[in-house]
Amino acid sequence: MNEDLEEIWRKFALTEDEAGGVELDSKDLAQGVVECQLSIIGRVVGEKTANIAGIKSFANNMWLFARNLRVVEIGVNMFQFSFSNKQEMDRVLKGRPWVYDNLPLVVLPWEEGIELNLEAFNRTWIWVQLWNLPIHWITKDISRKIGGVFSFVREVIVPTGGGKEGKHLKILVEMDLTKPMLRGTTVKLRGSSRWIEFKYEKCPDFCYCCGGHGA
Repeated sequence: MNEDLEEIWRKFALTEDEAGGVELDSKDLAQGVVECQLSIIGRVVGEKTANIAGIKSFANNMWLFARNLRVVEIGVNMFQFSFSNKQEMDRVLKGRPWVYDNLPLVVLPWEEGIELNLEAFNRTWIWVQLWNLPIHWITKDISRKIGGVFSFVREVIVPTGGGKEGKHLKILVEMDLTKPMLRGTTVKLRGSSRWIEFKYEKCPDFCYCCGGHGA
């Protein structure tokens, strides 16, 4: 038995040529870095597996402004989108959040090693509507304070269209995809409390019972 184990370990041992390896320097990486600087890395977050054909179709339909867009699959549910110029790339990043097949498509600007850092794709931007607000609460300051239940509030919009559209606020928040989606929050004022309902725009699949998403 011991001889069998030794034989197995011997087969796994590196040969001299294998152990010698190859050494790279910054000059070797220069061209690849330049090419990747005009790309973003996208990850579809969820249990369903995205295919390259579907992702290419999505990108070509949603990002019509991106000429000569190149899409490469670099892992399970992980894709690299390469652009012709920085303006096109920035436009995609500014347009977040993106939803593919009812799942979050989290896109981040390329940086060295980001495709290996799956935790970096656990957060995304999403628009949230705040409902059941008294009219004197419809201010940017109050919306930012209520939005404090999320990680970060990036932008606030106070609808000006009148009608029912004037009875809520919209906030662009950073959401942690590893946590359940909040249905709302309780706001307390002078001993009383009020339930503020959250409605999500461009919302991916999620369970209304537990708040989990990506099913």
